[in-house]
Amino acid sequence: MATSAATAAAAVAARALREVREHFEKRNAFDPDHAVAYDAPDRLHERQRDRLIGRGILRETGDGRYWIDREAMRSDEERRRAAAMLAFKIMVTGIVIAIGVAAILAR
Repeated sequence: MATSAATAAAAVAARALREVREHFEKRNAFDPDHAVAYDAPDRLHERQRDRLIGRGILRETGDGRYWIDREAMRSDEERRRAAAMLAFKIMVTGIVIAIGVAAILAR
């Protein structure tokens, strides 16, 4: 039950993050000259906006407007992809070792 609640919470957060990004993408806010204002509709969207700012993806112009740094977004996605691949490799290695140990112990 806790797992399903955590999964639902993660899905809600992911949706809010996507909605924040879409706000800027739909308005082509990809450089300081095209920055737009963003009024978060709720605390969750505000946290996701702050997360994007913290990761360097969403930049503020200083007058309350924001824009998406595409290069920072690409770098962040590459970093996340590499981390996921590393976790996958560690998991597969663990499974292979467990199978090997089980085979040795079965003798």
